[in-house]
Amino acid sequence: MSILSLTILNIIRRNTLESFINLIEGDTNKIIKDNLYTMIYILFLLLITTIPAVLVAVNCNKSEPIKYGTLAFLLSDIYLLQWSIKKFVFKYPNYCLL
Repeated sequence: MSILSLTILNIIRRNTLESFINLIEGDTNKIIKDNLYTMIYILFLLLITTIPAVLVAVNCNKSEPIKYGTLAFLLSDIYLLQWSIKKFVFKYPNYCLL
């Protein structure tokens, strides 16, 4: 997912540079099209990376699901990294029995 994301972001970056030229020229249809693709991709990436982290956080921390769900939403990759290290590397007994 990381390589795919970096590749798409690099393509979007080029389109963004071209959109500045369109902004100066005043081509509003092209500006909206470029920004729409960027926003859809960012929303898609956010959903793909955030939803699993929030689900794990809420299900593993039944005592304070809102606190840990919010933390996982804001720092989803870091939360999933620490969860996977505790669960699969250190193999804490009775840690997050899903």
